[in-house]
Amino acid sequence: MAEEATIETGKPRSEKTGIKRIIANTGWLLGGKGFGGVLSLFYLAILTRTLGVEGFGQFALITATAQAIALIVTFQTWQVVIRFGARYLKGAENRQKFGRLVGLCTLLDLAGALAGCLLAFFAVQWLAPLFGWDQELAQSALFFALAMLLSIKSTPTGILRVENRFDLAAYAEAIIPIVRLTGTLIVWFLQPTILNFLIVWAVSEMIHAIGYWLLAAWQSRDILSFRNLPKAKQAVSENQGIGEFLVVTNLGSTFAGLSRNISLLIIGYFVGPSAAGLYRLASQLSVAMTKISTLLSRAIFAEVNLIRAQQGSEAMTILFRQASRMLFITGGTVILIVVVIGKPALFYMSGPEFLPAYPFLILLAAAASIDLAGAIYEPTLLSGSGARTALILQACIAAFFLILLFSGLHFFGAIGAAGAMVVAAIVRLLLFGSAARRNLAKG
Repeated sequence: MAEEATIETGKPRSEKTGIKRIIANTGWLLGGKGFGGVLSLFYLAILTRTLGVEGFGQFALITATAQAIALIVTFQTWQVVIRFGARYLKGAENRQKFGRLVGLCTLLDLAGALAGCLLAFFAVQWLAPLFGWDQELAQSALFFALAMLLSIKSTPTGILRVENRFDLAAYAEAIIPIVRLTGTLIVWFLQPTILNFLIVWAVSEMIHAIGYWLLAAWQSRDILSFRNLPKAKQAVSENQGIGEFLVVTNLGSTFAGLSRNISLLIIGYFVGPSAAGLYRLASQLSVAMTKISTLLSRAIFAEVNLIRAQQGSEAMTILFRQASRMLFITGGTVILIVVVIGKPALFYMSGPEFLPAYPFLILLAAAASIDLAGAIYEPTLLSGSGARTALILQACIAAFFLILLFSGLHFFGAIGAAGAMVVAAIVRLLLFGSAARRNLAKG
């Protein structure tokens, strides 16, 4: 009955596997994120032209603070849902186990959000004098951090991906840019202040989370039930190794994510809000232009777990080789596109005041393209027995990056921070590539 209910709630799973399914799923994600990327150019243009370099820098420091706190306390439950849920997709008994796994992940999401709210209260008080925030800006930063932390969506994200409903995920991803563009236009006409823009960003996060939960419930209502919450302890015993996987993936994502977010905070402290604003705009544009990197990585993580669970290590090796070739070609193409259209995009979007962000854009896009070339490596480790190896590598790379970051800032200023991202990306590519190949060789 449970399996029948699942089939009735959504369209049948695709028969595609391997590279074809990765491309198809990335296409769905690109539909949502690509649509969002286009809209983001419009609301970023309004934001930067309205607030100016320094005002946008303060806005960026506030949002980066909230993101850094979320990275520290939030469990990567979407990875847990995919890694352990891939074996529970079919059969009534398996679906019940899947439901208990989802109940456990939901509780972990709630615990992380509450811990994050407590951390945010003290973090904002500590950071306010460092960044020159007055009482109003500090209160705005705390409000935004709380809203973002309580906008829980990791577990339903994992459900849609492991169920191969990247089409539904694309609809959910379209929510944020639509709300932000609409809200930005309203604020622009009424009262364009940092606080009002932050309110728009916070509302978009909350609606985004609600959308994800509703779509996940529509697709898999047989596993989303309050009855599964008290059964979380049973899910731990049913999924051997889940505790270690949780700790390893959470720490690994924290190291990787903080490496990206801490650059902005350190630039804001040592150089100032204006430099932080230029760096942030370049970072967001590079993310928009290299969005396919993140999307391919998400699609790959779901696919490698399904392939390993359903077809074994031989099929996994074939997928690894095919994906590696595709990713290297795509990464090279992306950086060429950024070099050509980066400066005109900055000028027409934000005006000549933000043109000094172009060198940042090139370096950050290069780092993102290098990460794209190796997007198959970490998912390969996490899908098998290499989660602990991935954590060790992330920790080493994070420590190396911090050394590069402070050295780059000392000798070259803010541009040195962007250069540190490129060097760290190259080291990450080499280390994770070597580890992934060794993991495959072991089966």
